[in-house]
Amino acid sequence: MTRVLIIDDEETICELIKLILEAEGFEVDTANDGEEGVDRYCENPADVVITDIFMPKKDGIEIMLELQGAMNPIKFIVISGGGKAGVSLTDVFEAAKEFGAEYTFAKPFDSNELVAAVKDLASRNGK
Repeated sequence: MTRVLIIDDEETICELIKLILEAEGFEVDTANDGEEGVDRYCENPADVVITDIFMPKKDGIEIMLELQGAMNPIKFIVISGGGKAGVSLTDVFEAAKEFGAEYTFAKPFDSNELVAAVKDLASRNGK
């Protein structure tokens, strides 16, 4: 079974994505900031990590950089609702892809597209 970790400082986003993915048969865990997300991953590694970019304590890029050294290759999906003044979402997503994101989604995103992305990444892991 494919395991997915969702890291987002908006608890309602985590819960919404969790409900959607669990209905599709995925095993899902959540974390509400970057530090907690890295800890959860280290405790129980996931096949796919969905992370917000702009969060307190540790942002999505820092999470990707920290987890890249893991034994198994991690598949990242980045989501964001925007962020810092003067920084475009396009630039943020381009940077995220340079650091390993396979998919990027602006909030609000289409849940069917997110599920399709998770299924695609899971199939690449042979799950």
